Amino acid sequence: MSLILRLLHFGLVLGALGAGLIAVLAFFGFVVPFFDLFNHLQIFLFPGTLIGLLIVAVLLRGRWRGLAVLLVGAGFLASASVMVPELVGASQPRPPVPTDRPVLTMMTHNLFGMNYEMEMVLDAILSDSPDIIVLQEYFGEQSTELDPLLGPLYPYSAQCRGGKRANIAIYSKLKFTQVLDGECPSNAYGTQRTAHIIAKFAPEGMKPFTVMTTHMDWPFPIARQHDELDMLSTALKSIDGPVILAGDFNSTPFAYALRNFINANGLARQTFNLVTYPLSWYYFGAWRDTLPFLGLDHVFTRDGIVIHELKAGKPTASDHLPVVFKFSVQ
Repeated sequence: MSLILRLLHFGLVLGALGAGLIAVLAFFGFVVPFFDLFNHLQIFLFPGTLIGLLIVAVLLRGRWRGLAVLLVGAGFLASASVMVPELVGASQPRPPVPTDRPVLTMMTHNLFGMNYEMEMVLDAILSDSPDIIVLQEYFGEQSTELDPLLGPLYPYSAQCRGGKRANIAIYSKLKFTQVLDGECPSNAYGTQRTAHIIAKFAPEGMKPFTVMTTHMDWPFPIARQHDELDMLSTALKSIDGPVILAGDFNSTPFAYALRNFINANGLARQTFNLVTYPLSWYYFGAWRDTLPFLGLDHVFTRDGIVIHELKAGKPTASDHLPVVFKFSVQ
């Protein structure tokens, strides 16, 4: 029994030191881009370093105790510098729904390329009745079934078809003008990995605004993510007036890469402490349900867009939850 206890003791201490070290390395992600990948683990590092601090303080003795407490404590503080503002931001009340100007509802949703339950998608859409919908991983199989269902309700639409992440779409009850800047391919067999749609709205009684949607690649390789964010920044710089940018960024909000992108483009992130992925995970030879623990689907705003309500929508058999929000234009 004593051997088992020693092994357990050793494992707990090693885990605590590992969590502290990873959190410290994540903090220096602005210096070493590879370390920035650890920031995607912040939802685990924050409680992990807190528990780890208690473990090393209680279980360790002797000269190594002080160093261990210092390392894990530094990791906890580093993680807290990211997570505490996130939790505070999520607790802040949003501006009430105004009565002096129109309020619209919008949904962003990654359908998941292996999701063929389009009736569930339609049910989730009908439950919130958004005025504008932006979709990611909207492949031919999904479009063939979902487009006829949405057509009578959403007469205005645009769709990109290209490579891995370039299959996206927008549906709207309101008329819009699509900005054709060359980043919305139409060849389903093309090699362009990412795309974006820029839709300009000028509804009667509202100040004109722009909706932009995209689907980014995973944050590794690092250079690829930076290039894609740079291209998106170039597109944003061409847009004047109020903007909503929504989609699947395949990045948690804690990464320096995404934070720098937000700051460089004068955006405000609206999705605080909102986990949307994964609802399913492939392991042991099958897709299995799981609880979401990553916030990859984001809503950013700029120049007078006011978000009054924001929530995760109903599950749709996708591995992502939809994000639904109400907004107005100042």
